[in-house]
Amino acid sequence: MEKVIQVLKELVSKKIIESYAIGGAVGVIFYTETINTKDVDIFVAPQMTKSGIVHLGSIYEYLKNAGFVMEGQYFIIGGIPVDFIAAYNELTLEALYNSIEKPYGKTKVKVLRPEYLLAIALQTGRPQDLKKVDLLRGEVDLDKTLLKDILKRYDLQKNWKKYVKE
Repeated sequence: MEKVIQVLKELVSKKIIESYAIGGAVGVIFYTETINTKDVDIFVAPQMTKSGIVHLGSIYEYLKNAGFVMEGQYFIIGGIPVDFIAAYNELTLEALYNSIEKPYGKTKVKVLRPEYLLAIALQTGRPQDLKKVDLLRGEVDLDKTLLKDILKRYDLQKNWKKYVKE
């Protein structure tokens, strides 16, 4: 994971990306017990082409030139499959810009806040995402005011009520 963090900081320092944050299952692990995952999801602010298409080419070009190889949709960095995900809607973009630094070894890494991880998992709604909702709900002291605000603004209150009796 140290190599992944090093590469992320290089991408920022070389202005290839403006910002990043770890999300998905690895993001959840920063707040809860370990859960199984095959990759690290890295959310980045999207670069758009003139025609409005999301473009991650500068990231891919840098990583290929640095000697990292792709396997399917993942770059293998330090033996870890890494999936670069352009923030794909308003919720994920807001989550990215409100990420927080968490300690990892002797350094810090940007991670999505648990309230946003939960909201994204609710929005996605896949079984593996709903497991994250259960973990976060059960193990993290969530900022309830922030969570309610996010759920309301992104019309996720009905999804949430499936898990909580309010």
